[in-house]
Amino acid sequence: MKKKWVQAVRNTERAFFTIVLSAKKRVGNRGRILPPRFSSVAKIRRFLQKSMTPCLASRVIRNLDLRRINGRLAVPVGDTIGAPPIVKTQLLSRCGSNVTLAVWFAFDPSDRFFRVYQLRKRADGRWIVVGRHPLDYPFSLPGRERTPLAGCCARCM
Repeated sequence: MKKKWVQAVRNTERAFFTIVLSAKKRVGNRGRILPPRFSSVAKIRRFLQKSMTPCLASRVIRNLDLRRINGRLAVPVGDTIGAPPIVKTQLLSRCGSNVTLAVWFAFDPSDRFFRVYQLRKRADGRWIVVGRHPLDYPFSLPGRERTPLAGCCARCM
């Protein structure tokens, strides 16, 4: 398994938590104010697009549930310990500069879960995440063709 693939997945998972954990100043139960580094949606989008496609970055921004408090961007108050560690990876398919990986995460042995990641090699040689799917990934079903490698939208192709 190429270390670059796993590192691309790790960077993508860490990006979300980097933004969330950077918010230190709490304003009651309304939220935590983001630092100047992430003071606008454009800055957050630029940070996320280093490791994922623009479409996937937009989905992550929606998941952040951003809000304005006193004119500044904030995230909801919540407890998190960061990105889960990667326990195991398995290559599902590889076609040229496209790779599909199954990645298992776990904070402890009793709490394992996995996601399927689709990666693509960029022109500059870096790998980025094109798609991230939960357990309902469209695996080949009996009597059906395998779903082709696709991003999260047509713009990503």
